[in-house]
Amino acid sequence: MDYIEKMLGEPVTRQSWHGIDKMPYYLRGAYIFEQVAIGAQKCLMIAPQGELGTISAIKSNIKRIQSEWDYPVVLELHNLSRQRKDTFIKEKLPFVVHEKQLYMPFMGVALQEKYDRIKNFDVEKLSPSAQVLLFFFIYEKNEPLYLSTVPNRLGFKPMRATRAAVQLAEIGLLDSHKDGVQKVLTSTLTPKDLFETAKPYLLNPVRRKIYIYKKDLKSDYFLAGESALSEKSMLSSPRVNVFGTAKTPKYAAETQMLDSEMQCELELWRYDPTILSGSNSVDTLSLLLTLGKLLDDPRVEMSIDELIDELWKDEI
Repeated sequence: MDYIEKMLGEPVTRQSWHGIDKMPYYLRGAYIFEQVAIGAQKCLMIAPQGELGTISAIKSNIKRIQSEWDYPVVLELHNLSRQRKDTFIKEKLPFVVHEKQLYMPFMGVALQEKYDRIKNFDVEKLSPSAQVLLFFFIYEKNEPLYLSTVPNRLGFKPMRATRAAVQLAEIGLLDSHKDGVQKVLTSTLTPKDLFETAKPYLLNPVRRKIYIYKKDLKSDYFLAGESALSEKSMLSSPRVNVFGTAKTPKYAAETQMLDSEMQCELELWRYDPTILSGSNSVDTLSLLLTLGKLLDDPRVEMSIDELIDELWKDEI
Protein backbone atom coordinates (compact mmCIF):
# COMPACT_ATOMS: atom_id res chain seq x y z
CA MET A 1 0.00 0.00 0.00
CA ASP A 2 3.02 2.31 -0.07
CA TYR A 3 2.14 3.14 -3.67
CA ILE A 4 -1.34 4.37 -2.72
CA GLU A 5 0.06 6.44 0.16
CA LYS A 6 2.65 7.95 -2.18
CA MET A 7 0.15 8.80 -4.92
CA LEU A 8 -2.75 10.02 -2.79
CA GLY A 9 -0.88 11.47 0.16
CA GLU A 10 -3.21 9.71 2.61
CA PRO A 11 -2.31 7.13 5.29
CA VAL A 12 -3.38 3.59 4.39
CA THR A 13 -4.24 0.88 6.89
CA ARG A 14 -5.53 -2.61 6.17
CA GLN A 15 -6.99 -5.46 8.16
CA SER A 16 -8.85 -8.72 7.72
CA TRP A 17 -12.44 -8.42 6.52
CA HIS A 18 -14.89 -10.09 8.87
CA GLY A 19 -17.59 -10.20 6.21
CA ILE A 20 -15.80 -12.98 4.39
CA ASP A 21 -17.73 -15.54 6.44
CA LYS A 22 -20.90 -14.41 4.67
CA MET A 23 -19.42 -14.93 1.21
CA PRO A 24 -20.22 -18.07 -0.80
CA TYR A 25 -17.47 -20.65 -1.14
CA TYR A 26 -16.67 -19.79 -4.80
CA LEU A 27 -15.89 -16.17 -3.85
CA ARG A 28 -13.79 -17.13 -0.85
CA GLY A 29 -11.71 -19.27 -3.17
CA ALA A 30 -11.52 -16.65 -5.91
CA TYR A 31 -10.22 -13.65 -3.94
CA ILE A 32 -8.16 -12.56 -0.95
CA PHE A 33 -10.22 -9.97 0.95
CA GLU A 34 -8.83 -7.08 3.02
CA GLN A 35 -10.63 -4.11 4.56
CA VAL A 36 -8.66 -0.94 3.81
CA ALA A 37 -8.87 2.65 5.03
CA ILE A 38 -7.38 5.38 2.82
CA GLY A 39 -7.46 8.36 5.14
CA ALA A 40 -11.10 8.47 6.26
CA GLN A 41 -12.35 6.52 3.23
CA LYS A 42 -13.10 2.82 3.71
CA CYS A 43 -12.92 0.31 0.88
CA LEU A 44 -12.51 -3.42 0.33
CA MET A 45 -9.51 -4.71 -1.62
CA ILE A 46 -10.04 -7.99 -3.45
CA ALA A 47 -7.00 -9.72 -4.95
CA PRO A 48 -7.74 -12.54 -7.45
CA GLN A 49 -6.13 -15.86 -6.53
CA GLY A 50 -6.31 -17.23 -10.07
CA GLU A 51 -7.53 -16.06 -13.47
CA LEU A 52 -9.25 -12.68 -13.40
CA GLY A 53 -12.33 -13.87 -15.33
CA THR A 54 -14.63 -12.04 -17.73
CA ILE A 55 -15.86 -8.51 -17.11
CA SER A 56 -19.42 -9.75 -16.60
CA ALA A 57 -18.21 -12.31 -14.03
CA ILE A 58 -16.18 -9.65 -12.19
CA LYS A 59 -19.17 -7.28 -12.08
CA SER A 60 -21.40 -10.09 -10.82
CA ASN A 61 -18.90 -11.01 -8.11
CA ILE A 62 -18.56 -7.41 -6.95
CA LYS A 63 -22.34 -7.02 -6.88
CA ARG A 64 -22.56 -10.05 -4.61
CA ILE A 65 -19.78 -8.75 -2.36
CA GLN A 66 -21.48 -5.38 -2.05
CA SER A 67 -24.62 -7.04 -0.77
CA GLU A 68 -22.59 -7.43 2.46
CA TRP A 69 -20.38 -4.30 2.14
CA ASP A 70 -21.55 -0.69 1.83
CA TYR A 71 -18.25 0.82 0.66
CA PRO A 72 -16.33 0.68 -2.66
CA VAL A 73 -14.71 -2.57 -3.78
CA VAL A 74 -11.27 -2.27 -5.41
CA LEU A 75 -9.51 -4.91 -7.50
CA GLU A 76 -5.89 -5.33 -6.37
CA LEU A 77 -3.72 -6.60 -9.24
CA HIS A 78 -0.08 -7.26 -10.08
CA ASN A 79 -0.50 -6.51 -13.79
CA LEU A 80 -3.21 -5.36 -16.18
CA SER A 81 -3.38 -5.20 -19.97
CA ARG A 82 -4.26 -1.91 -21.64
CA GLN A 83 -7.47 -3.40 -23.03
CA ARG A 84 -8.56 -4.58 -19.58
CA LYS A 85 -7.62 -1.23 -18.07
CA ASP A 86 -9.74 0.66 -20.61
CA THR A 87 -12.67 -1.69 -19.98
CA PHE A 88 -12.43 -1.29 -16.21
CA ILE A 89 -12.41 2.50 -16.53
CA LYS A 90 -15.36 2.42 -18.93
CA GLU A 91 -17.29 0.28 -16.44
CA LYS A 92 -16.07 2.44 -13.52
CA LEU A 93 -14.53 -0.53 -11.72
CA PRO A 94 -11.88 0.72 -9.25
CA PHE A 95 -8.48 -0.98 -9.40
CA VAL A 96 -4.88 -0.62 -8.28
CA VAL A 97 -1.88 -2.23 -10.00
CA HIS A 98 1.14 -2.54 -7.72
CA GLU A 99 3.62 0.33 -8.30
CA LYS A 100 2.12 1.15 -11.70
CA GLN A 101 -1.33 2.69 -11.78
CA LEU A 102 -4.53 3.26 -9.90
CA TYR A 103 -8.10 4.18 -10.67
CA MET A 104 -10.28 5.14 -7.74
CA PRO A 105 -13.10 7.46 -8.87
CA PHE A 106 -14.63 7.36 -5.39
CA MET A 107 -11.49 9.19 -4.16
CA GLY A 108 -11.83 11.82 -6.87
CA VAL A 109 -8.78 10.28 -8.56
CA ALA A 110 -8.59 9.66 -12.30
CA LEU A 111 -5.89 7.39 -13.67
CA GLN A 112 -2.30 7.74 -12.50
CA GLU A 113 0.05 5.94 -14.87
CA LYS A 114 3.48 4.77 -13.83
CA TYR A 115 4.97 6.86 -16.59
CA ASP A 116 3.16 9.98 -15.54
CA ARG A 117 0.65 11.08 -18.14
CA ILE A 118 -1.94 13.05 -16.22
CA LYS A 119 -4.45 14.51 -18.66
CA ASN A 120 -7.10 17.22 -18.79
CA PHE A 121 -5.19 20.02 -17.09
CA ASP A 122 -5.47 23.69 -18.04
CA VAL A 123 -2.50 24.56 -20.27
CA GLU A 124 -3.37 28.25 -20.49
CA LYS A 125 -2.16 28.98 -16.97
CA LEU A 126 -0.20 27.03 -14.42
CA SER A 127 -1.97 25.70 -11.37
CA PRO A 128 -0.96 27.47 -8.14
CA SER A 129 0.99 24.37 -7.07
CA ALA A 130 2.85 24.16 -10.39
CA GLN A 131 3.76 27.83 -10.14
CA VAL A 132 5.15 27.38 -6.62
CA LEU A 133 7.16 24.36 -7.78
CA LEU A 134 8.52 26.27 -10.78
CA PHE A 135 9.56 29.26 -8.67
CA PHE A 136 11.19 26.96 -6.12
CA PHE A 137 13.16 25.34 -8.95
CA ILE A 138 14.28 28.78 -10.17
CA TYR A 139 15.30 29.91 -6.68
CA GLU A 140 17.38 26.72 -6.44
CA LYS A 141 19.32 27.97 -9.51
CA ASN A 142 17.78 25.32 -11.78
CA GLU A 143 19.67 22.54 -10.04
CA PRO A 144 18.26 19.03 -10.68
CA LEU A 145 15.33 18.52 -8.33
CA TYR A 146 14.28 15.07 -7.10
CA LEU A 147 10.50 15.00 -6.97
CA SER A 148 10.51 12.80 -3.86
CA THR A 149 12.03 15.71 -1.88
CA VAL A 150 9.32 18.21 -2.86
CA PRO A 151 6.62 17.22 -0.30
CA ASN A 152 8.94 17.88 2.64
CA ARG A 153 10.49 21.00 1.16
CA LEU A 154 7.26 22.68 0.05
CA GLY A 155 4.70 21.06 2.33
CA PHE A 156 2.90 19.44 -0.61
CA LYS A 157 1.15 16.09 -0.48
CA PRO A 158 2.77 13.63 -2.92
CA MET A 159 -0.15 13.70 -5.37
CA ARG A 160 -0.10 17.50 -5.42
CA ALA A 161 3.64 17.50 -6.14
CA THR A 162 3.20 14.91 -8.90
CA ARG A 163 0.44 16.85 -10.62
CA ALA A 164 2.47 20.06 -10.48
CA ALA A 165 5.54 18.35 -11.92
CA VAL A 166 3.56 16.69 -14.72
CA GLN A 167 1.97 20.00 -15.75
CA LEU A 168 5.38 21.69 -15.92
CA ALA A 169 6.75 18.80 -17.99
CA GLU A 170 3.71 18.64 -20.31
CA ILE A 171 3.95 22.36 -21.08
CA GLY A 172 7.68 21.97 -21.67
CA LEU A 173 8.94 24.27 -18.93
CA LEU A 174 10.85 21.47 -17.15
CA ASP A 175 12.25 18.14 -18.28
CA SER A 176 11.34 15.03 -16.34
CA HIS A 177 13.39 11.84 -16.39
CA LYS A 178 14.28 8.87 -14.20
CA ASP A 179 17.39 8.40 -12.09
CA GLY A 180 16.91 4.79 -11.10
CA VAL A 181 13.47 4.76 -9.48
CA GLN A 182 13.60 8.48 -8.68
CA LYS A 183 11.97 11.13 -10.86
CA VAL A 184 14.19 14.18 -11.47
CA LEU A 185 13.20 17.62 -12.80
CA THR A 186 15.81 19.49 -14.85
CA SER A 187 16.17 22.38 -17.27
CA THR A 188 18.79 23.42 -19.81
CA LEU A 189 17.82 27.10 -19.40
CA THR A 190 19.22 29.65 -16.99
CA PRO A 191 16.88 30.72 -14.17
CA LYS A 192 16.26 34.07 -15.89
CA ASP A 193 15.50 32.46 -19.27
CA LEU A 194 13.21 29.90 -17.63
CA PHE A 195 11.24 32.66 -15.93
CA GLU A 196 10.93 34.58 -19.22
CA THR A 197 9.82 31.43 -21.03
CA ALA A 198 7.21 30.72 -18.37
CA LYS A 199 5.65 34.20 -18.39
CA PRO A 200 2.71 33.34 -20.73
CA TYR A 201 1.66 30.59 -18.32
CA LEU A 202 2.07 32.44 -15.02
CA LEU A 203 -1.01 33.48 -13.07
CA ASN A 204 -1.50 36.45 -10.82
CA PRO A 205 -1.27 34.91 -7.33
CA VAL A 206 -3.77 37.43 -5.94
CA ARG A 207 -7.42 36.42 -6.27
CA ARG A 208 -8.78 39.72 -4.98
CA LYS A 209 -8.16 42.57 -2.57
CA ILE A 210 -10.18 43.66 0.44
CA TYR A 211 -9.78 46.20 3.22
CA ILE A 212 -9.73 45.25 6.88
CA TYR A 213 -9.24 47.08 10.15
CA LYS A 214 -5.72 46.97 11.53
CA LYS A 215 -6.99 45.40 14.73
CA ASP A 216 -7.97 42.34 12.69
CA LEU A 217 -4.47 41.69 11.38
CA LYS A 218 -3.21 38.16 12.10
CA SER A 219 0.34 37.19 12.97
CA ASP A 220 0.57 34.86 9.95
CA TYR A 221 -0.35 37.57 7.42
CA PHE A 222 2.66 38.44 5.25
CA LEU A 223 3.83 41.71 3.73
CA ALA A 224 2.61 42.04 0.14
CA GLY A 225 2.18 44.54 -2.67
CA GLU A 226 3.81 47.91 -2.28
CA SER A 227 4.66 47.22 1.37
CA ALA A 228 6.73 44.18 0.36
CA LEU A 229 8.33 46.13 -2.46
CA SER A 230 9.36 48.91 -0.06
CA GLU A 231 10.93 46.31 2.25
CA LYS A 232 12.96 44.82 -0.61
CA SER A 233 14.03 48.11 -2.23
CA MET A 234 14.63 51.81 -1.57
CA LEU A 235 10.94 52.64 -2.11
CA SER A 236 9.32 54.45 0.81
CA SER A 237 6.47 52.71 2.64
CA PRO A 238 3.00 53.23 1.13
CA ARG A 239 0.37 55.35 2.85
CA VAL A 240 -1.83 52.29 3.25
CA ASN A 241 0.00 49.12 4.33
CA VAL A 242 -0.55 45.98 2.25
CA PHE A 243 -0.66 42.46 3.66
CA GLY A 244 -1.52 39.09 2.20
CA THR A 245 -2.94 35.74 3.25
CA ALA A 246 -3.63 32.40 1.57
CA LYS A 247 -6.48 31.78 4.03
CA THR A 248 -10.03 33.09 3.81
CA PRO A 249 -10.72 35.66 6.55
CA LYS A 250 -13.63 34.72 8.82
CA TYR A 251 -14.58 38.27 9.68
CA ALA A 252 -16.38 41.01 7.75
CA ALA A 253 -14.28 42.97 5.27
CA GLU A 254 -14.80 45.90 2.93
CA THR A 255 -14.24 46.02 -0.82
CA GLN A 256 -13.44 49.75 -0.61
CA MET A 257 -11.21 51.81 1.65
CA LEU A 258 -13.33 53.61 4.25
CA ASP A 259 -10.70 54.92 6.67
CA SER A 260 -7.04 55.01 5.62
CA GLU A 261 -5.96 55.60 9.22
CA MET A 262 -7.78 52.61 10.64
CA GLN A 263 -7.66 50.14 7.74
CA CYS A 264 -5.10 48.33 5.61
CA GLU A 265 -5.25 46.45 2.34
CA LEU A 266 -5.38 42.63 2.42
CA GLU A 267 -4.60 40.55 -0.66
CA LEU A 268 -6.21 37.10 -0.81
CA TRP A 269 -3.65 34.76 -2.39
CA ARG A 270 -3.99 31.53 -4.37
CA TYR A 271 -0.94 30.08 -2.59
CA ASP A 272 1.29 30.89 0.37
CA PRO A 273 4.43 32.69 -0.94
CA THR A 274 6.20 32.43 2.40
CA ILE A 275 6.90 28.81 1.44
CA LEU A 276 9.25 30.31 -1.14
CA SER A 277 10.52 33.37 0.72
CA GLY A 278 11.14 31.76 4.09
CA SER A 279 10.09 35.03 5.73
CA ASN A 280 6.98 37.05 6.59
CA SER A 281 7.07 38.71 3.18
CA VAL A 282 6.11 37.58 -0.32
CA ASP A 283 8.87 36.10 -2.50
CA THR A 284 10.28 38.25 -5.31
CA LEU A 285 8.97 36.34 -8.34
CA SER A 286 5.44 36.19 -6.96
CA LEU A 287 5.60 39.86 -6.00
CA LEU A 288 6.55 40.86 -9.54
CA LEU A 289 3.36 39.27 -10.86
CA THR A 290 1.13 41.34 -8.56
CA LEU A 291 2.43 44.85 -9.28
CA GLY A 292 0.99 45.44 -12.75
CA LYS A 293 -1.28 48.35 -11.84
CA LEU A 294 1.56 50.16 -10.05
CA LEU A 295 3.88 50.29 -13.06
CA ASP A 296 2.65 53.76 -14.07
CA ASP A 297 4.47 55.13 -11.01
CA PRO A 298 8.13 55.87 -11.94
CA ARG A 299 9.21 55.23 -8.31
CA VAL A 300 7.68 51.78 -8.37
CA GLU A 301 9.13 51.00 -11.77
CA MET A 302 12.61 51.95 -10.57
CA SER A 303 12.24 49.77 -7.47
CA ILE A 304 11.12 46.82 -9.59
CA ASP A 305 14.17 47.26 -11.80
CA GLU A 306 16.33 47.11 -8.66
CA LEU A 307 14.62 43.92 -7.62
CA ILE A 308 15.11 42.27 -11.01
CA ASP A 309 18.77 43.27 -11.15
CA GLU A 310 19.31 41.74 -7.71
CA LEU A 311 17.41 38.59 -8.67
CA TRP A 312 19.49 37.83 -11.76
CA LYS A 313 22.80 39.34 -10.63
CA ASP A 314 24.56 35.96 -10.77
CA GLU A 315 23.71 35.65 -14.47
CA ILE A 316 25.24 38.94 -15.58
